[in-house]
Amino acid sequence: MASSFQSLKLSLHFLVFCIIAIFTNLINSPISIHALNVGVETNAGLSLEKECSRTCESKFCAVPPFLRYGKYCGIMYSGCPGEQPCDGLDACCMKHDLCIQHKDNNYLNLECNENFLSCVAKFTKSGSPTFKENTCSITTVVRVITDVIDAAVAAGKIFKKP
Repeated sequence: MASSFQSLKLSLHFLVFCIIAIFTNLINSPISIHALNVGVETNAGLSLEKECSRTCESKFCAVPPFLRYGKYCGIMYSGCPGEQPCDGLDACCMKHDLCIQHKDNNYLNLECNENFLSCVAKFTKSGSPTFKENTCSITTVVRVITDVIDAAVAAGKIFKKP
């Protein structure tokens, strides 16, 4: 019984996290609200289930719920076990995914999220190249990722998550 309560609580926290992330990005984004349905009606490979990737992708670069960058960056999206990251930013996402897993899948964990923001900032400052097939603006991807994780940090503080 306690386990199902914890699962429900985690699901509610993740839902709040996603809602905050979406609204935070929409407020700060030049994208019109109508852009959000691009691909949804055409079944362009979108899924609400956790996926693992073996290929470096760059899709839905400015839309947080659907962002796919590298193998590890995106909500409910990660590289398959043993997959190497596509570039430095993807490596930050891989480390974040592993940290969240080690913290009982607590997406609001402050330690994981603050370390992730630090990693992304170091990648950005380094000027390191992105993976060869990338079609996303790295500035856009970093902004989207940072907005989502900033929202998670704020939510983690509200919900008093370590």
